[in-house]
Amino acid sequence: VVSRTPQGARQLLAMDYRAPDYQTRLRAYLKGHERCIPFNAAIGSRQVLFAGSLAEALLKADVKHSEWPRRFAFDPEREVIAARSPPEEMALCTVFEAPQATARLFDTEPATTEEDRAVNPIVGVLPRCLKKQTQLKLNTPALRSLLALAAYRIVTTPRKAAP
Repeated sequence: VVSRTPQGARQLLAMDYRAPDYQTRLRAYLKGHERCIPFNAAIGSRQVLFAGSLAEALLKADVKHSEWPRRFAFDPEREVIAARSPPEEMALCTVFEAPQATARLFDTEPATTEEDRAVNPIVGVLPRCLKKQTQLKLNTPALRSLLALAAYRIVTTPRKAAP
């Protein structure tokens, strides 16, 4: 999907998923890609998984692999990124706290032993990134998606304008 219409994916991910027209744009984007689903099959996905897949594909297409850890790391010169939800706040913090581990995760194929190994160091960071008394239950695909979305927001957020 991203290889066919990367600009559409960028436009979709630039939107706030809480906005009323996000759902309309998402459905329109998906509808335009039926040809990507073979044999007239129907594929369903939680929105966060699909959006995370878009974000990860765009990261791989738009940012040099060797730059990932540096671009994922906290940069005080970058504009502030306001989290839109507690899970996004946790994901932004995690990517900032563990840019190398996040990059290693994106080097793996989903649902593999390598992915499982790459997630372990990230899981150790999560407690530092959750607000006190917040519980979040995530499986590996959801965590990967949230981290991809956070990493994409990080690398697409511009630096502060010079005073």
